[in-house]
Amino acid sequence: MRGCLNLEKQIWEKMNYIQGTDRHQQELLSCMDDWIAEDHPVRIIDSVIDSIAVNNKERFEKYRESEVGRPCYRKATLLKLYIYGYLNGISSSRRLEVESHRNKEVIWLLEGLTPDHWTISNYRKENGEEIKFVTKKFREFLRSKGYIRLKTVAIDGSKVKANTNREMLTIEKIESRLEGLDKKMDSYLMKLAERDKIDDVNEELGIEESEESGKKYIEKIIELQKQVESLHEQRAILEKENRRYISNADREVPLMKSRDGKIPAYNVQIAVDSAHDMIADDEVVLDQSDNKMIPYMIDSIKEEYGDVPDEALVDNGYNKLDLIEEVEKKEPGLKVYVSQQKTKEEKGAISFEYDADKDEYRCSEGKRLVLFQRNKIHRGSQSNVYQGIECEGCPIRSQCTKAPKGRILHRYGNQAWRDEYKKKMSSKESKEKMKKRRSLVEHVFGTMKYWMGKIPLKLRGRDKVSTEINLYATVYNLKRLINIDPVDEILSKIMNYDWRTA
Repeated sequence: MRGCLNLEKQIWEKMNYIQGTDRHQQELLSCMDDWIAEDHPVRIIDSVIDSIAVNNKERFEKYRESEVGRPCYRKATLLKLYIYGYLNGISSSRRLEVESHRNKEVIWLLEGLTPDHWTISNYRKENGEEIKFVTKKFREFLRSKGYIRLKTVAIDGSKVKANTNREMLTIEKIESRLEGLDKKMDSYLMKLAERDKIDDVNEELGIEESEESGKKYIEKIIELQKQVESLHEQRAILEKENRRYISNADREVPLMKSRDGKIPAYNVQIAVDSAHDMIADDEVVLDQSDNKMIPYMIDSIKEEYGDVPDEALVDNGYNKLDLIEEVEKKEPGLKVYVSQQKTKEEKGAISFEYDADKDEYRCSEGKRLVLFQRNKIHRGSQSNVYQGIECEGCPIRSQCTKAPKGRILHRYGNQAWRDEYKKKMSSKESKEKMKKRRSLVEHVFGTMKYWMGKIPLKLRGRDKVSTEINLYATVYNLKRLINIDPVDEILSKIMNYDWRTA
């Protein structure tokens, strides 16, 4: 009957549709390499990882001490799987396991191997240093071939939600939970004591005891004791590190302000090179503010490449002028451009002019502001304070200040440099650079977060999160590379590059 149906189907389809291959017809199988076109991007993943692994065997080959048991998977094999997965928006170890069975590109890449999700997951958790090494070596390759030039980089940061719920514990919440757990434990101890009395009576009467007698209460008490110990550990961390919040799932993650309110998150910093919009560097930090990150990121870039960029473009979140001056003096070849917001003095209709000989200010109404206090810390910087002494009776005082003793101005120790810097940033050239910054860096975060999906991070703890960000940065650069040059040309460059560590 089935044969007749198949025959009728074939006759009917031949008359109306393009024909597929008969599933029941035996064919000679081609080799696995024929599955993938010569110019397919997956060949770049295979070539890059193999080139790094073969030329740095001390990092990627594990010596097998015993002949007993099953051999382990090559680290390079699992890394290829992750690179492919992140490039295609697949970061779950379970989904990667499925892909290794059904996706012909993955089957080709892994040479038919099908590691289980535990093996896949454990590789990512335990081999952060190797993944970081591959990220670094790939960037060295990109720099040597001119894809990264370090002429101009745009630096920016973004909050990425941690793999934990929004609820954060405080000292008060921990104390409240400990109190509740103590009451529960007392209750179970009383029930266990009552159970023991019943068992004693039964023993005297010769009644056989149940194997489950009191066991469930003991298990509950052990479980509660573990929770108590965990809460004590978290309270100790809060007290030692002088923190206000801690997450039960990820003890390192801080609470940060974001567009979605306060969330447990990591501050991901990236530097995007302007030559081909590639990520030149990435870091994961616990500080939610960006204004201290300029020296940190410049030092990180220098450590990565042994050199610093000619220009660094950053937004107003990095506007800590003391640090910008410090960086530019430390690295004379570097110029930092940061967008400026007008101060209260600059926004007002009243202007102020400094007289260096008299060490005082005079406002546009001709009133004097004299030195009132030296070396006061204002907004994290040392300044001298000047106060108006002729504000009484000024016709526009209400527009200038509400201070009862007169208008106050702060003059910083590096005020002359600050004035020159702000003048530079008000130029047309600097404003064009700020526009360029937005086009360079903001779409990179947009692409990465699109790949990350609803649950952006799979790992917990700063070091492990850094591993994930390294993977995302590597696949982003790989994607850009594939869009710039033909695959055969890229493969040629990979094969002719010296991947050995110096």
